Amino acid sequence: MAEIQTFQRIRDLRDREKQQNHKVYQDAVNDFEKQAEKLYECLRKKELAEKSFEEEMKNQTVRADAIVRHQRYIQSLQETIDHLQPAVQNARVNMQQKQAKLSRAHIEVKKFEKIVEHKQEEQWNFMKHEETKQMDELSMQQYLNFQNR
Repeated sequence: MAEIQTFQRIRDLRDREKQQNHKVYQDAVNDFEKQAEKLYECLRKKELAEKSFEEEMKNQTVRADAIVRHQRYIQSLQETIDHLQPAVQNARVNMQQKQAKLSRAHIEVKKFEKIVEHKQEEQWNFMKHEETKQMDELSMQQYLNFQNR
């Protein structure tokens, strides 16, 4: 019985570790989503700026200072994008590492759940066997008592 309780305590400890890993993983997912949203917004702004400039070029004549201003704006967006891409990649790698750690913790919990189930089944079988043995012994005593009368 003490052996089962020991495995149950270990399982509970591993389960708490799994819950902590899940929280860390969720934080990593949220960080990745924030970084990815920033990158997406910059890419969207750049695309819209390029489209609007192309439309403006088609429809009317554009002054040289507007072209320079537009090129600087697109260049600043591109620099931001170039800065955000490694940050997004790092956040993705971090998230994947946290997910792997969470998966390992989940596997550990499952292992100990199986061990506890196996030990409980062994204990139940042992008790059932002992009960059967006692019933046989009691039956034998009653038979012998009946014969002695």
